[in-house]
Amino acid sequence: MTRIDSDYVKSALIDISDYDCTLVSRPDEIQRGDLPEKVVHLLTTKGFCIAYGTNKVLTRHGLDTRADREKGYELLESVFRSALALIDMKPFSVTDRPMHLAKMDVDGFNLNRNFSHDQQIDAREFMTAQCIHFDAATPFVGNIYGPNENIRGGLPLICDVRQYCRDRGVAAGRMVENLQNNYNIAIKKEFYEDLLNDYSFAVDVDLSSDIAIVMFLNEIEFGVAHGATDRGKVDADKPAKRPIRHIEMQYEREEHYGEWYAHYGLPMEKADDYAGENLTLHFHEPATRPFDVIIPLPGRSAA
Repeated sequence: MTRIDSDYVKSALIDISDYDCTLVSRPDEIQRGDLPEKVVHLLTTKGFCIAYGTNKVLTRHGLDTRADREKGYELLESVFRSALALIDMKPFSVTDRPMHLAKMDVDGFNLNRNFSHDQQIDAREFMTAQCIHFDAATPFVGNIYGPNENIRGGLPLICDVRQYCRDRGVAAGRMVENLQNNYNIAIKKEFYEDLLNDYSFAVDVDLSSDIAIVMFLNEIEFGVAHGATDRGKVDADKPAKRPIRHIEMQYEREEHYGEWYAHYGLPMEKADDYAGENLTLHFHEPATRPFDVIIPLPGRSAA
């Protein structure tokens, strides 16, 4: 039985059209007003928040969500950057090393070619992971989604690992292992199904017509994990795209990544080209039931 409180989740959903957002010419421009402080509060208490309603902001400025997608991305990125600028990172980091914010655009449905997350690791062919996982070595993450093309499913999913740890008396570092042929971190089989069935939820954002950002505290020791619901094509005969802008913190020096992995007793293993590894939500075993903990946005029925 799910332990997810829908009201608890809904209190972390932000319709940015209700705030005085400023369209920016650069994503590092600071957003003023209450919105960044709201994001900070949610990230440092609940560990996550989801901002949507970008389509309404763009429409108010005479812009189109698809044609002017980059303006929407810049807006949401500036919200995330403005919030992080207000956070003291030391309590949320396990290594005291200099870091900077970086971003990368990926396709969350198709194979990404010549991908290097920091332009230092060798480029490779890469698929995004839908399984519950942590991203490596970044205290906070912002993932911007949409608008999709010919995609069903693929809703952003959050897994409240830290509540599971409180309930079960388990240290989060005991629950993780290297994700095969990938720099990210997987949940071990013995914990996975409980976390998926009882501590995970997806948010029913209409990513065919809106652009949303999922922001979360990603550090394994005291954060939440993430993934996505199963996704596929609406029309099997047409091309599909699931655009994502991933924003993360990166070490200034490559050798510091090894320290982060070592903190959790994990090796830093080289990832090569994607070779068909299972990265689906049902990661260790086939699904025994559909995932159905889907939280609707206000005024929107669950999918």
